[in-house]
Amino acid sequence: MKLITKTIIYYLLISLPLLLIAGFISYFLIRQELKDGTDEALWKEKVTIEKQIYLFNKTKTIYLSLDSLSYIKPVNQVYSNFKFSDVSIIDKLENEILDYRVLQSFYISKNQIYLIHLSKPTLEDDELLEGLYSSFALIIFFLLLAFFLVNWVISKTLWKPFYQTLQQLNTYDLKNKSNINFKIATTKEFKQLNTALVKMTDKIYLDYSQQKQFTENASHEMQTPLAIIKISLDNLFQSTNFKEEELIILQNIETSVNKLSQLNKSLLLLTKIENNQFNNYEEINLNTLVTKLVSDYQFIYESKNIKLIILNYESVKIKINTILADLIFGNLINNAFKHTIVNGNIEIKLKNNSFTISNSGKALSFNENDLFNRFKKDEASKDSLGLGLAIVKSIADNYKFKISYTFNNNLHTFTMAF
Repeated sequence: MKLITKTIIYYLLISLPLLLIAGFISYFLIRQELKDGTDEALWKEKVTIEKQIYLFNKTKTIYLSLDSLSYIKPVNQVYSNFKFSDVSIIDKLENEILDYRVLQSFYISKNQIYLIHLSKPTLEDDELLEGLYSSFALIIFFLLLAFFLVNWVISKTLWKPFYQTLQQLNTYDLKNKSNINFKIATTKEFKQLNTALVKMTDKIYLDYSQQKQFTENASHEMQTPLAIIKISLDNLFQSTNFKEEELIILQNIETSVNKLSQLNKSLLLLTKIENNQFNNYEEINLNTLVTKLVSDYQFIYESKNIKLIILNYESVKIKINTILADLIFGNLINNAFKHTIVNGNIEIKLKNNSFTISNSGKALSFNENDLFNRFKKDEASKDSLGLGLAIVKSIADNYKFKISYTFNNNLHTFTMAF
C-alpha cells in the first residue's frame, strides 16, 4: 500500500469517528434547544391564559384547540405546581401516532382552582431535526470527499521529491557508476535524505571499486606464482627417485594447485563480467548452441545412463557475447548432468524466448535462496568451487535475463527468460 493511501486512511479513521460524534452531539443539542423553545412558547401561553381566567365571570371548561387537547378545566384540588411532559397520541383522522409536548399547570382565581392543560405537536420540530440531520450527513459526506481530494493533491505535491528520489535509486547502477543527481527539494527532511543518500552511494561505490580492484589485481598477481608452482611440480614428477608416499603428497599438492588455479580464473572471469568487458554482441541460435553443449557433456557423463529429452518448441535467438553464451548455458547443462542421479532424467525446453532445464536429483542441503551465491555448494560436491551458478547469475544480470529455480517432485528446474 502506498504511503499517501496509508496516510489518507489513517486520517479518515481518525476524522470519521470524530465527525460522527460531533454529529450526534449536535443532534441532541439542537433537539434540546427545540424542546426548550417549545416549553418557552407553552409557558408564555400559560401566562396569557392565566390573565384571561382572572376575567372569568363564571366557572366553566374551555377548550383552546379544535382537537380538544388544550383546555382550561375547573378542578377541586391542586396536584402539583406545573409539569412539562412528552406524550404520544393517536390521530384517528390520520391513523398515526403523533408526539406532543404538554404543559400542565394549576391557577387559583376567585377561590376556584383551574387546571391549565396545554399541548403543542412536535411534528414540525421532528421534521426540522430530520432536515438538519440529513443536511449534517450531506455536510459530513462532502467534507470527507473534500478532505480526501485536498489531502491527496497536497500529499502528491509534498511527496513528489521523495518519489523522484526513489525513482533515481531504482535506476541507480552500481556497476556503471551512474551519478545520482537529486532534484533540489524545498522540504528540509527531503534535503537531508538526499544528502545522506549521496554520501551513502558514494561510499558504497568506493568500497565496491576497491573490492573489485583488489579481486582483479589479486587474480592477476596469483597467475604467475601458480604457473611457476605447476611447472615445478611437472618437473618433479619427471624424477623417479620418489617414494610412493612422497608421490601421493605431490599429487595432493598438484590437485590443490589446479583447484586454486581454476578458482583464480573463475574470480577473474567474474570480475571481467561485472566490469562489462565482454561488450561485443552477436545473435546466436540457442537451439544450435544447446545441441552442441549437450553432446559435449553427455559424452562426459555417459556412465550415469541419463535419459535426455530436448523439446524445441520454437527457434530461440538471443543477442549475447559468444564466450558468455557458452559459459552460462554450459554451466547450467553441466550442473544438470553433474547432479542428476544415476539412471535419472534431464529435460530441456526452448520456447517463448525462454530456456528451461530440469533434472532429477536429491533436494538441496542448504536454503535455495543462497543457490546463486558465491562459494555456496552442496555437501556432496566437494570438488566443486561453488562459483558456477554465481557466474550464471552474473551473466544473466548483465544481460537483464531473469533466472529462477524451483524444486518439485524431486526435479530441480532452472528457467531463464530473455
